[in-house]
Amino acid sequence: MYNPIKTLKTNTIGTLNMLGLAKRVGARLLLASTSEVYGDPEVHPQTEDYWGHVNPIGPRACYDEGKRVAETMCYAYMKQEGVEVRVARIFNTFGPRMHMNDGRVVSNFILQALQGEPLTVYGSGSQTRAFQYVSDLVNGLVALMNSNVSSPVNLGNPEEHTILEFAQLIKNLVGSRSEIQFLSEAQDDPQKRKPDIRKAKLMLAWEPVVPLEEGLNKAIHYFRKELEYQANNQYIPKPKPARIKKGRTRHS
Repeated sequence: MYNPIKTLKTNTIGTLNMLGLAKRVGARLLLASTSEVYGDPEVHPQTEDYWGHVNPIGPRACYDEGKRVAETMCYAYMKQEGVEVRVARIFNTFGPRMHMNDGRVVSNFILQALQGEPLTVYGSGSQTRAFQYVSDLVNGLVALMNSNVSSPVNLGNPEEHTILEFAQLIKNLVGSRSEIQFLSEAQDDPQKRKPDIRKAKLMLAWEPVVPLEEGLNKAIHYFRKELEYQANNQYIPKPKPARIKKGRTRHS
């Protein structure tokens, strides 16, 4: 939402470039698609044959529609050019080495709880999400790439929680005294999100195995260490000086 044009270009031109490369070298392409292709779903839980409910001109459309057309491109190249594609519809994922300021709900809540700031919940907090740990996702992606399944596959944890429950859980795991602050609801924010993973279970023999609290504790530990490191290492990078070579100024 911060840079919708770049988001659209990455999902469209970027995918097109990679499909062209896959065609030239005979590679199998993995598209990291998203549960956002389902938009604000009217079907719950979401199965792979659900077409979705997306606002094509809303603030989230650059990502939602960008991923939807990326999937369209994959299957056009598969049908017309014989390119092998694997499409993973990835649901909310978290874990160590997330970017602390990426704006996603897990990183927001952990950072706010660790810093003693209010945990910001948009709307009533009754919206539901399903969170999977990163190692489960990686195992699912590897299984998908090693399979013969060319149609889209949901990869996510079907354990559903409200955003308010999730905020309270992170607050408790951190041991934070932060309050929960309710802000106005974001436009087109999906009200429910839960993957139906029967296809992944049946065709990939895959399902998530890392319990939510175990994964969150690992993510919290990582964020805590990162904050400590930043506090102790206030390093300000300086530009490299120009070096002179053969009478010309060159910059490293």
